[in-house]
Amino acid sequence: MTFEITDERQTFCWLRMRLEPKYRVVAEPDASYYSEHKFCYRVYDGEKLLREFRGDFRTLVPQTLLSAARALVGQLESQGAIAAKNSEAKAVDATNSPTEKRLIASRLVPLRQQQTYFSSGRAAFTWLIRDAVRPKRVWLPTFVCWSLIEAMQQRFPQTPLMFYSVDRKLQSQWPNGTEPGDALVYLHYFGHRSEEPDVSSECILLEDVSHQLIPRVNVAGSWRFGSLRKTFRIADGGVVQGLHSPVYEPEDGLSTWLRGCSRDWRDLREAENMMDRGWRVSDMSSQSLAQMLASDPSRMAEQRCSNQRFLQAHLMVGEPLVRFREDEVPLLHNILMPDTESRNSLRSFLASRGIFCSIHWPLHPVLRNSVSADSEDAAWLESHVLSIPVADDFDLSDMTRIVEATREWSEAGR
Repeated sequence: MTFEITDERQTFCWLRMRLEPKYRVVAEPDASYYSEHKFCYRVYDGEKLLREFRGDFRTLVPQTLLSAARALVGQLESQGAIAAKNSEAKAVDATNSPTEKRLIASRLVPLRQQQTYFSSGRAAFTWLIRDAVRPKRVWLPTFVCWSLIEAMQQRFPQTPLMFYSVDRKLQSQWPNGTEPGDALVYLHYFGHRSEEPDVSSECILLEDVSHQLIPRVNVAGSWRFGSLRKTFRIADGGVVQGLHSPVYEPEDGLSTWLRGCSRDWRDLREAENMMDRGWRVSDMSSQSLAQMLASDPSRMAEQRCSNQRFLQAHLMVGEPLVRFREDEVPLLHNILMPDTESRNSLRSFLASRGIFCSIHWPLHPVLRNSVSADSEDAAWLESHVLSIPVADDFDLSDMTRIVEATREWSEAGR
């Protein structure tokens, strides 16, 4: 993906994005101080110089460089399709480029990690669909957060959105109608590790690790993405596994600002609403990144597991939705209540005691109105599930409060 060039000072980056890797675009800047306005850009086909753009931005006649660059790109595109490689392949090419000797200089290419950060999970997902995968169709589970469906509706209304069923035990019924070029998203619900999809080998797998505090080893051939706000106490953040070079969209960051200075749940809810109204494929904030990198996932995992085990042993209402394995880290403790009325009653009672629980997930209208998707079990889960916090911010005394409040509710006759 490239950007729409609006300023001639963007020319070099624009040429590199449009022409590489089939062609090579090289800058030959003047290395002396106070020469930042001078430019020299060369375009090569192998070792053959195709075009040189040279000048000084201070004396440049407006639109001349931009027009010349666009003309060159148009000419090369008319001669044959420019080779398409995704940004991951470009990054691999760059990191594997041979070097005879280590450079000694004050300015070196920055070190990078094998993660690329975004402002949210839906931004990471959107970048994958738009710039890396470009699928023919996208498959989502029927039991899924609204954000992925909304991202598809807002950004890719022309891309067919398909669904495969998830049952009441969170077992996926993998579709048998996938085709080459399809992308299938699968989740690890609430930290419980899912099986790898059993679908056509030519189907592109997108692994959503939003609920995994410590993801397992990456599955070969799978793209991995997720929301970091689900597992870390940060204002924003999403991630795509791998070293990529996205062009971020501009964003005012106000929803992140509001989360950071929230007074209570109302501010937090308004911040969520602000992001839902309008979000961008933008970068993660430095504050959130710094907080996440300063966290200790091993300690967090230990506390979450301890909290979840306590609730599973002492909670006398409902049935656990998930039986976590020893090596899994729970995101939430989900219980299934016998009916919607008792679930809602318990939820209200806990809220009156300062314990706020959520519902994962209300069925999206697209699924509720669909005649082709079997979302019966997803709708049943919506009506019976209650999600209780077990985050590492809480300890045994907090879990005891939850247990005692549920006992009080039960003894009061609901």
